[in-house]
Amino acid sequence: MTAVAATRRGSPTRWVADRPWLVLAGIALAIGAVASGWEAGYAADWRLGVGQRFDDLQFWIIDNRADHPLFTWLFRPMAIGVATGLAEIEAQLRLLGWPGVALVVGTIAVTVAGWRVAVVSLLALSGVALLGQWADAMTTLALMGVAVLISLAIGVPLGVLTGRVRTIEKVVRPVLDAMQTIPAYVYLLPLGFVFGLGNPAAIVATIIYAVPPAVRLTALGIHQVPAVKVEVGKAYGATNRQLLRTVRLPLAMPSVRVGVNQTIMMALSMVVIASLVGATGLGREVLRGLQTLDVGRALDAGLAIVLLAMLLDRITFAAGGRGRRAVRGWRTAALIAGALVVGRLLGTLPFAAEPPLAGALSVAEVTDQVFAWARIELTGVTTAFSSIVIRFALDPLHLLLTSVPWWLFAGVVAVIAWRTAGQGLAFFAVVACATIGAMGAWPNAMNTLSQVLIATVITIALAVPIGILASQSNGFDRALRPVLDGMQTLPAFVYLIPVVALFTIGRVPGLIASVIYALPPGVRMTNAGIREVEAETVEAARSQGATRWQVLRTVQLPLARPTILMGLNQTTMMVLAGVIIAGLIGAGGLGLEAIRGLTRSEIGRGAVAGISIVLLGIVLDRITQSLGEGDAEFVESQRAKMKTA
Repeated sequence: MTAVAATRRGSPTRWVADRPWLVLAGIALAIGAVASGWEAGYAADWRLGVGQRFDDLQFWIIDNRADHPLFTWLFRPMAIGVATGLAEIEAQLRLLGWPGVALVVGTIAVTVAGWRVAVVSLLALSGVALLGQWADAMTTLALMGVAVLISLAIGVPLGVLTGRVRTIEKVVRPVLDAMQTIPAYVYLLPLGFVFGLGNPAAIVATIIYAVPPAVRLTALGIHQVPAVKVEVGKAYGATNRQLLRTVRLPLAMPSVRVGVNQTIMMALSMVVIASLVGATGLGREVLRGLQTLDVGRALDAGLAIVLLAMLLDRITFAAGGRGRRAVRGWRTAALIAGALVVGRLLGTLPFAAEPPLAGALSVAEVTDQVFAWARIELTGVTTAFSSIVIRFALDPLHLLLTSVPWWLFAGVVAVIAWRTAGQGLAFFAVVACATIGAMGAWPNAMNTLSQVLIATVITIALAVPIGILASQSNGFDRALRPVLDGMQTLPAFVYLIPVVALFTIGRVPGLIASVIYALPPGVRMTNAGIREVEAETVEAARSQGATRWQVLRTVQLPLARPTILMGLNQTTMMVLAGVIIAGLIGAGGLGLEAIRGLTRSEIGRGAVAGISIVLLGIVLDRITQSLGEGDAEFVESQRAKMKTA
């Protein structure tokens, strides 16, 4: 009987029954192979005209936005409300003037984060003023203020519901995934048609991008409340509403504060992208500098964005609980209210409108001189480097990806997905490839993929050795940390500025900017993975006479492999984001298509590029994520061997 059962378990019928998604993927590939043969790429006859459907939607919006109830009763009042809120915050900032803003920011920093953060915040504000970017910075703060307040008003209650009701969580999670995965370019264009070009459309786009972390981290905080605390509250007769107000929310506040921090940083990262639909402030200055290759102008605005990011990040991160020495309760509200009153009085002073020494530290002139010299003196080097990268890396890989039939490429990806993440992802990979081809985006998708793969290899080749060195030297780690902080704080657009000045436009500067943008997580996670290896395991290896290099090679690196591979996941996704943004400087591929769709008001073109980016990103994310998760058993076996030894 046992033999019969074993035979049945090993029979082809049973194998098929256990792997339905994998079998469906194989059938789809077989149909594609028979129908398209060995034709390179994706057959033109199979295209479905998806872009035209979105273009039809665009024409409907244009024809109906003047009198359709959806616009007159919903979208137009929303735009008016957002514009009114923005105008009010801008007016209040003008009334405060620079001394009032400095007083209020310093007071908030002292009360919620301590005097050290207050000093850093005031220095950051001073830097913005000295760069001559005060007025644009205040406009950016007002834009962010409206977007963040609305994002938190939506995100925190929704996060509470998501954390409390599993059904809502199942519905909300894929929506949040889509909101974070879809490039902002995709929804900027339809928002521009719906709300009109300008700040309202930019604020709504920022809200879409910034809401997910508020929801996710609030829900995480609710989930992590100890069940014992809730049971104690129930034992005292508390209702569900009382439990939420007195137990769950207070205990979840550290996670909620981190969500506030991430929401603010996500909103700030949108300032340049939002300028594509008419948003004002620092983002517009960076974009104009990029468009005109005015490196100095763009760098001044970019540095001001970095200083604002540093200010907001330090205050909200410290308020989240780490090392916090805050004034609590009514005293905080009283101190901030008092600072606002005094700030309004300071704002009436004659010198309050314009900060002293504005523009005194502008780097524009020096930067322009340096890059003018570099363009003359380094042209030979940069041209040779670009030619080598294009000739021996980008072009061969791009040619390989575009010269094979789509179904063969999809089959290879499906096998990789099956071996790393399971049959479900294998099926999805085939569907994703077929969908990208059916939308007519196959050549551009392969162009983008070739850039992502090359940039990821270069980034990992740099990040892992640097991370290993940081893990072995505390001094190097301390010196490297602020550099990585700065690299992660800088918006990706800022990296494009010097790279474009040196390499003009094209795929190579986009690749370089992507590598710089994606380097920090690879370095950090390699460093963290090695440092997190148990000290007892390292000491056991040393007691056996292993040298430092042997300990690193045979103990620390094998045990740190899951963390390093998770760094590969983060690096790959950041490279993809960087390559897409590099479409602004002519990097080609899906990013350039998305930009063209936005700048030429072609919703169909932008939507096809955006959907293709999402599908490509999901497949890359799940495969690289599974590489790290799949190493758990390997690490446990390694630990067991080391303990036995």
